[in-house]
Amino acid sequence: MYSPKFQFTPTLINHLTTIERLYGQLIGERLIPSLSLRLTQENQMLATHYSTSIEGNILTPHEVTNILLDDSIPTTKSEKEVKNYFHALNYVSVTSMKKQDLTVDLVLKLHAYVMDGIEIKKPGQFRTSGVIVGHRNMSGLVVKHNPPAHSATEIRNLIQKVFDYLNKPSEISPLILSGILHHELAFIHPFFDGNGRVTRLLTAYYLLLNGYEVTKYFILDDYYDLDRLEYSDKLHSADKGDKTQWLEYFLEGISHSLKAALERVKDLTERKLESIKGEKRVLVSKREEDVLQVVLELKMIKTSDVSKHLGVSRQQAQSLLHNLVEKGILERIGITKSSYYQLNNKNQE
Repeated sequence: MYSPKFQFTPTLINHLTTIERLYGQLIGERLIPSLSLRLTQENQMLATHYSTSIEGNILTPHEVTNILLDDSIPTTKSEKEVKNYFHALNYVSVTSMKKQDLTVDLVLKLHAYVMDGIEIKKPGQFRTSGVIVGHRNMSGLVVKHNPPAHSATEIRNLIQKVFDYLNKPSEISPLILSGILHHELAFIHPFFDGNGRVTRLLTAYYLLLNGYEVTKYFILDDYYDLDRLEYSDKLHSADKGDKTQWLEYFLEGISHSLKAALERVKDLTERKLESIKGEKRVLVSKREEDVLQVVLELKMIKTSDVSKHLGVSRQQAQSLLHNLVEKGILERIGITKSSYYQLNNKNQE
């Protein structure tokens, strides 16, 4: 039976307390819809930049934003990596609404998204031979890690054991459990390429399952990109069994990201609030925010899309969409049964 080893140090407990305080402040910011949408979109783009940058993608934040806002087909490997990660991140955000447990199939699905159209053997499948994790310097190859399994069956079994543990009810904070998940997937290193991106996507998914609105309010990857070598060193410090040092670093990263998110909220509010007064400062319900997340993923949606992704009846879906149209956030295109909904262009300015 899988049982992770770590200690509840004062540092670990302090980080947990800080995170809960900062996250409470963040969700307490009742943003008007236009600002909420802007923050979500900015966070998704930033997360895409940082997570691909960690793996060596050379595109700047500005270039990443331009690529993601452009509907053209990516041509270079860097452009494909960015488009793929952004698509996978949206998929994670929407899929998490269904509250489905961690599964091996989800891991494979995310890898297929991340590596789509990029030259690699069998995207969406576990590796079937050995691999060494490390880097080269002036002295040659520096080996950091030799994964514990080198066949698809062994890899699947190891991941399933971790998921069985994480999917059970636990008194341990999901913040700590998400750090355990992050290390274990990196430790198993299930693919030839794309492991880091899949690991960070799955970590975000697990946090979303447990009520922490990653990408909507904050991101994880910016802290890791500050010092990639430290990120790697801290991550592999847990390879020998004790995850305490890694978990302290992991939680420090979430705290850092939450502080940055609060600054972005403050900046957005100061820039936009003065121009939005009175009735235009309409608030949306939590369920309506979920609908908007689906819109961000699919661009255009029908009643059936809302019913499918949120697990609500068709009548409830119609009511949610009607409310968002009444509030001026969505617009309905067409009047027949084939009509669809999209963001009101006025809210994207």
